[in-house]
Amino acid sequence: MSKCVTFSEHIAHVIIPDAAAVLQSENIDGAASEEIHEGMTCGQVIEWVLRAVRTRNETEMEEDSIISQNNHSEFSDTTQQQQRYKTITEEYQQGQSISTSATILDPAYRHDPNSFPQLTHYANNLCSAELLAMGSIWSLPYSASSSSKSSTIVDRFDPSNGVKPTRLNMGNYNDTVYSGDYFRVHFNPRRFVDTNKYDWGGNDGVIRNNDDGSSSKPGVIVRRDDEVGYLIINKPPNIPVHARVDNLLENVASSVGRMLWLERREDLLSNGRSGDLTNSSSSSSSNSSDGGNSDEDDDVEFWPSGQRKRKKKNSNQKQKQKTDKLVYVATPQRLDQNTSGLLVVGTKKSFASYFAKLLRTKTSGQLQSGGSSQSSCGVHKSYRCLVCVTPETTSSMASEVERLQKFQAEGTIIKHFLEPSIRAPKRFVGRVPDEAENPESWAECLLKIANITNVCTVVGNDPSEALATDLWGEFGKPDDCVGILELEIELLTGRTHQIRGQMAALGFPLVGDVQYGGAVPNTSSEYMKNCRGRAEGFLDSETLALQCATLEFLDPDASNDSEKVQRSDRWLSFHLDGAFWTPFVNRYHAESESLSGAAMTFEGVASKRDPNEQQTSPSSDDQLLPPLVQLSPGSHKYIVIRATAVANADEELWFVRSASPEECGGPYHANVAQDLLDRLQSLGYSTTVMGGGRIDFMVNDEVSHAHVFGFSYGFGKGDHQKVATIIEENSDIIATFDMSDGLY
Repeated sequence: MSKCVTFSEHIAHVIIPDAAAVLQSENIDGAASEEIHEGMTCGQVIEWVLRAVRTRNETEMEEDSIISQNNHSEFSDTTQQQQRYKTITEEYQQGQSISTSATILDPAYRHDPNSFPQLTHYANNLCSAELLAMGSIWSLPYSASSSSKSSTIVDRFDPSNGVKPTRLNMGNYNDTVYSGDYFRVHFNPRRFVDTNKYDWGGNDGVIRNNDDGSSSKPGVIVRRDDEVGYLIINKPPNIPVHARVDNLLENVASSVGRMLWLERREDLLSNGRSGDLTNSSSSSSSNSSDGGNSDEDDDVEFWPSGQRKRKKKNSNQKQKQKTDKLVYVATPQRLDQNTSGLLVVGTKKSFASYFAKLLRTKTSGQLQSGGSSQSSCGVHKSYRCLVCVTPETTSSMASEVERLQKFQAEGTIIKHFLEPSIRAPKRFVGRVPDEAENPESWAECLLKIANITNVCTVVGNDPSEALATDLWGEFGKPDDCVGILELEIELLTGRTHQIRGQMAALGFPLVGDVQYGGAVPNTSSEYMKNCRGRAEGFLDSETLALQCATLEFLDPDASNDSEKVQRSDRWLSFHLDGAFWTPFVNRYHAESESLSGAAMTFEGVASKRDPNEQQTSPSSDDQLLPPLVQLSPGSHKYIVIRATAVANADEELWFVRSASPEECGGPYHANVAQDLLDRLQSLGYSTTVMGGGRIDFMVNDEVSHAHVFGFSYGFGKGDHQKVATIIEENSDIIATFDMSDGLY
């Protein structure tokens, strides 16, 4: 087994041995109860791998009785497995029955993943037929090692030789395998089960009733134009746009394609079209959504059965294939898996080409103008996102918010350069490093901050802590995050992870973005066990607070030639009013308003004592008292003073004041306290400074917030919790605190 089969946590690599080197189960850690050899079918090879995996993990499964029971029940029910195989075969053959040698129904559109076991993202029990339908099996035959032009043997595993594995489908189930054939079996593919929670043919937010009167699933379509050939959908989070290497079915493109196939199925089947079954294997390698082998080899195609065919470069035949697509789906616009919002899906090749050109022209035009001109752009997009406010030791929440507000007010075009790399997280820098080997390959990235709203805190009081739980869940927020902001960002260029990377480079990672610092990974033992070492496991532990909220583009006119559309002067505009986090933020504001009480001004804040209550004071005019709370916007030193009336020791008042050095005449806490002490003593009060620190005070039209922290060398650390309570009880300011020393 060590020579012919190797296992990772999720993948088995198999090379079929020849008759002289048959694998025996007792020689491979008891991994199988029968031989694996040439002459078997593709389906039998997959079943052998699944049995080997189950035996290999038997000890681990016994340690978790629940997992063990689930796995046993899935695989021990032979009748259930046979029924699943029958259903998948019927789905595949339906597609074959209307396919011809020139037209093919993409295998990605034939199967309903909702009928597969809906377990977790990382713990699946799929049978061999389901793995083939899922697109989780790849093959590279031994015949790929030989050249058609000479007897030269090439390394078939070297991509530079032009030979690449083929994704298999149910049409390959009974194909015979031969000695040396290679199979890559993703026996535990990543699942995106959220795909199955939506009605991909229904209108956005509308839940259509089933024929039996029961509720169905929410729709996603914002706009549909079958004549021009496009859909605008509200893409849910946690769903990839296109196929993954181990999952062909659970994505936007395949879900839309299946919806279109189901709409046309009855008409197509009733026409009695017969399929060309001999081309079932090659058809899967030429579809646009199989995520790995679309037009990758224009000269030669390989089959796992060892056959070798040369494509005929017949222009008439190619033209026929282009104009006779049963179901066409393309995604010229891309959104990250965890990003939600408006997404364009092409249902005709002419529109897909048109929109892709709009995007290319937009990027090139913005780069030429430095992002200052949109006159030549035929498409505009803006994004809504939540970013974390994580002040450094030399800054504050107020100063960080002001930094972004300055970008917005001045219309600053924020520029970074993206390091060329296929790995994530990406590296975004303000300037290309001098030591860069190919500086011209660093892509320029441009964006603008169009609006800033929803300034919220996530520490210090009940509404804040509830918001943090809503956004990050039980595993908590990033340690240094004290607040969040909602931004509207205009994307001027389109780069991978651009908004996520650029905002993180500025010090404002997006909420829920583990890769760039905006979330805490799910490190629970159960979750990590299911991930089984997958690098991306912890990266998906949160939902990313990023949404494509506005989309505008020039409405195309369909010409007489169905293969072309023309650019018009009419603009189409689409906008989403809210995101998944909008209810959380609205609840935060409502609870904060209730918590803060009646609105009052910030300067000269008087006590909220009952005006009918009789007060005892050494002063004949209570209005001579200074305000109980007086804060200066920004991050400044504060002091808290307890004052007791000399004439009445039972009367005790507490005062909180923060001030800038310019306001109080000096840089020390004593300067902040001096004027207030003098005034209280002149009114007949005995005063004691109870401590100090810093107050980060931010004034906002929606809500004003004060964060209390730090310490004073001269007076000691104040009781920050008490100070926050004094502020909230005597003003409409939302106050939070932490007991860190911070700046003094």
